[in-house]
Amino acid sequence: MAQSEEREPYEEGCLSFPEITGNVVRPVEVTVRFQDVSGAKQEVGARGMLARCMQHEIDHLNGVLYIDRKSNVKRVALAGKLKRLKKQTELES
Repeated sequence: MAQSEEREPYEEGCLSFPEITGNVVRPVEVTVRFQDVSGAKQEVGARGMLARCMQHEIDHLNGVLYIDRKSNVKRVALAGKLKRLKKQTELES
């Protein structure tokens, strides 16, 4: 994935962590190369919100969650919310 040097923060959320949001700094523009369902190589450029969404979803494919992009201090501040969310999820299972 090619990306612009220009970056900007934006408040993101994720279905993996309902009700938890926070600013994530990401490149404003990206170019993504991939193979489509028929195996043909494709390339798509995106800017703004589409670029951000693509990066967020590619992070998921790489095992990275948006909270992993936050500083250690911010993650510590979220620890209580994450524990409650984990407990709630375990109760629903």
